[in-house]
Amino acid sequence: MAQSDKFLKVQKRAEEVRDKYAESQSTYFNALVLGDSGSGKTSLALTCPKPLFIDSFDPGGTKTEALKPQIDSGDILCETKWEADSWKEPFAFKDWEREMKERKDEGFFDYLGTYVLDSASRWSESLMYEIIRRGGSKGSRTGKNPQLQDYLVQQLTAVDWIGWIMALKCNVLVTAHLGFEKDEYTGAIESGPLMYGKLAKKIPIPFDECYIMRVKETSRGLEYRCQTKMDGRYAAKSRIGGRAFEMMEEPDVRAMMKKAKAAPDSYTDKDTILNPTLALEERTK
Repeated sequence: MAQSDKFLKVQKRAEEVRDKYAESQSTYFNALVLGDSGSGKTSLALTCPKPLFIDSFDPGGTKTEALKPQIDSGDILCETKWEADSWKEPFAFKDWEREMKERKDEGFFDYLGTYVLDSASRWSESLMYEIIRRGGSKGSRTGKNPQLQDYLVQQLTAVDWIGWIMALKCNVLVTAHLGFEKDEYTGAIESGPLMYGKLAKKIPIPFDECYIMRVKETSRGLEYRCQTKMDGRYAAKSRIGGRAFEMMEEPDVRAMMKKAKAAPDSYTDKDTILNPTLALEERTK
């Protein structure tokens, strides 16, 4: 084979690899946001592109003053029925799984600016309730304590679903309560989502962004900040922000994405012909 032919073959293969890489890169924002109750997780979600759809698993998690006017306007939709889930009569995770697949088949997410799961901590508890409810060869174990094998099923199922959610054709924001764990090797105290066992370590891995909501009392009142970089105790990260982000940023997703200059078209409100409020009402009749 002539040298020129070899060069053309290598060039063609390189172009194919480049094209496949480009196709594999999502232009949508995805973030895991960790924080204590009242730290501003929901407020941060409100700065994401609209329409915004929230699956709320946290009891009372969407009862904030800032949400109401945007719910009334149709910019934000909240599904709160999952909040009533309990270990004695679990229903939420099974129904949520079914609805998520139906929504995707109907193209519902294509009309959303951002999908929000609030919070993954409570969502993972509902998953465990469902695993116990399903039981095994001896039938349901509803109301019983989890067994060792249940935790592995929880990890595998949760990680699969997070990957499924992140492949949606909209921006994705997942919240979780903030937990701390002592590293068994170094003895250092590290932050992570408040979840069972090893799941807390696995959930953050696929996210491009992992922010920690921080609140500080100042002479001007409470100051809310979004931590974007690791500091030894708080495991924050940003693949998009790079050097553009400071350690502490104003909690505004649109502003942060503009600062990062990352895929600006996907971080603006969708100009959709579908009224998401009517769509939700129609599919829940």
